[in-house]
Amino acid sequence: MMKKLLYSLVMLAVLASCGGDNDPRLVIITFDGLRWQEVFDGADSVLVGNPKYASNPDALKEAFWRPTVEERRQALMPFTWSYIVENGYMVGNRTKGSQIQVTNAKNYSYPGYSEMFCGYADDERVASNDPVPNPNKTVLEVASEDPRYKGSVMVYASWESIRYAVNNDRGGFPGSSKYEPSIAKNQTPVLQLIDEMQEGMFHYWGSERFDAFTYAYAIETLKSDHPKVMYIGFGDTDEWAHAGKYDEYLRAANYTDKYIRRIVETCESDPFYKGKTTYLLTCDHGRGYLSNFTNHGSGVRGSQNTWFMAFGKGVERLGETENNGPFYNKQFAATIAKVLGIDFTPDNGEKLEPIDPTFKGEPIEEYFPQTDFGKLPAIANAKPKGRGVSYTYHEGQVKSVNELEGLEVKARGVLPNFQISSARVADYYGFQYRALLKIDKGGPYVFALTSDDGSTLWIDGKHVIDNDGSHGSNTEEARMELEAGYHRIEVKYFQKTQGQGLGVVWQGPSIEESAVPDDVLFHE
Repeated sequence: MMKKLLYSLVMLAVLASCGGDNDPRLVIITFDGLRWQEVFDGADSVLVGNPKYASNPDALKEAFWRPTVEERRQALMPFTWSYIVENGYMVGNRTKGSQIQVTNAKNYSYPGYSEMFCGYADDERVASNDPVPNPNKTVLEVASEDPRYKGSVMVYASWESIRYAVNNDRGGFPGSSKYEPSIAKNQTPVLQLIDEMQEGMFHYWGSERFDAFTYAYAIETLKSDHPKVMYIGFGDTDEWAHAGKYDEYLRAANYTDKYIRRIVETCESDPFYKGKTTYLLTCDHGRGYLSNFTNHGSGVRGSQNTWFMAFGKGVERLGETENNGPFYNKQFAATIAKVLGIDFTPDNGEKLEPIDPTFKGEPIEEYFPQTDFGKLPAIANAKPKGRGVSYTYHEGQVKSVNELEGLEVKARGVLPNFQISSARVADYYGFQYRALLKIDKGGPYVFALTSDDGSTLWIDGKHVIDNDGSHGSNTEEARMELEAGYHRIEVKYFQKTQGQGLGVVWQGPSIEESAVPDDVLFHE
């Protein structure tokens, strides 16, 4: 009898270690600030060959540039476009009418993670990236309270504040971020080695470790501890994009795709996870278009746009979806709850539906910047009177540069350039500028317009850049081929409150990227 009892106990232990229960397993993976454009289109043609954003453009193009979108995204994220697309679904390719975005008004990280895990956007109380506890309850806290998952929820993240956004301390489940050590209960020589390497590694970013350490910790802990719920937050993509290093940004996306492949291979070769695991992937925010990929925030157009992928147990194999949504990142918590079979109600009391890729609602009006305006001939019979820019100055509360015409002209004259230093008040004013732009050498030109608040740029009567509206510093750009000679340039700008600024930058034949100089501007 004793032998049978002992045998039964041993078998129960073996079954438990091999995942004998049928509780769901969930692996959550986030990329910080990886744009949908790279996920679905691969390397950006405007950025991949630009020496400003790549130390070796030729090598970068060799690695990631291909003739078609399908080839480019396969080169950048091969596991995503071979395995995930075949074993689950993707939403967020806005060129194909699939829309998902944040609902918070901040468009930066902590509010993004809070929205995802709390199920709503708390713009009033979650308004910074500071590493402070989230005032809202997260879906991971609720999961940790469930008897099935108690003691089996874990978090590894590169960025310091993610732990606070998901409230692991208050929720009583372990988390490691920044340069914190392993949280595994079953420490292994490999985990001890990772600890030592991280401690001795140069801390390049003050509040964030390299993703290689987050990956190493996570995959080894999946093996040693078998958590049923593992959240892995990667961050290199965001850091390199902020630094203006498009080459490193692409490489980060590429090697994170490799990390995900290894995580999935590890799980699907382990009886504890094999055939029982669902994988959810997304990002906390998007980024600006074109060269404004370096930025995101409330004033940066496009940084609200995100993407989402799901595959594994219980997930329909729909591949890349089209003409669906709109979906919102706040539905991520409900999607987690559905996978885990738990009841979750956000603190605002509004229960949401999980993401359903077959949902088709009223599409959100889409914005795609036009980047190439073709060839523009020089103006015939241009008659410059002298150097400088003609301007009118206005004061009053407006929400668009189009409203400046309705305001009284407080001053007019000629300025050396598109400058706002002559404004008579700090807030609620605007300028309208008009000049002839002298092009000495015809060829391709790029113009970039940066402003806080709104601005627009017109070349030869064509509205080439729309940076209008109330926002923080934001940059938009346009490309065209200009014939040698004079071209008419018009700039409109308005300032609302707080920060202010206006900059008109160009790049062309024998011209490095720089502010449009005084000596090529003439008033009529």
